[in-house]
Amino acid sequence: MDSIWFYTVWTIGSYLVGSALVGDLVCRAKGIDIRKLGTGNPGTANIWRQVGPKYGILVFVLDILKGVIVTLPLRLLDIELEWIAISMFCMLIGQFFPIFFRFKGNTGMAALFGTAAGLIPLGAALAAPIAIVKFGITKNVGWSGGVFFAVSWVAGGLIYMNEWGWLGVVYLMAGSALVFIKQYSQYKNSPNKKE
Repeated sequence: MDSIWFYTVWTIGSYLVGSALVGDLVCRAKGIDIRKLGTGNPGTANIWRQVGPKYGILVFVLDILKGVIVTLPLRLLDIELEWIAISMFCMLIGQFFPIFFRFKGNTGMAALFGTAAGLIPLGAALAAPIAIVKFGITKNVGWSGGVFFAVSWVAGGLIYMNEWGWLGVVYLMAGSALVFIKQYSQYKNSPNKKE
């Protein structure tokens, strides 16, 4: 696949997918302005605490699917890893600065989970159950996310160490760094730093 139009449409589409903040949409459907509750973040943890666990799980799953949608099809089409990473970064920019929500986004952690499916699929498959168990024990999205990324980095690095597959780990690490920077900047002056 070498059409510049395909890549252009896909990267713009990745940004637009990121811009569709499902947490905001789910809460608006219930008549709730999640931006005025708890941390104000329209993400899984705040929705779990402020609206209810079933809505938090729904948002979590839908956000993960966003990351899967923008990366896994490229992986299945055997597109270069660099384009998969560009799609991930465009989707994250949409999460952080969504055009549909006046450029006021969320931290993008769950969506980043999904991008691992395209970058390091076997590493993500090994990390997911461990992160789910961690969340079941702690109910802390941040720590569970940290466990997911750490395990997927190590497993992905070992599985994909041949050829250039290990670059998927590097790209996921870069995405993780952006998410944690966004999280820090979003909450550094917030009285409700539970995210």
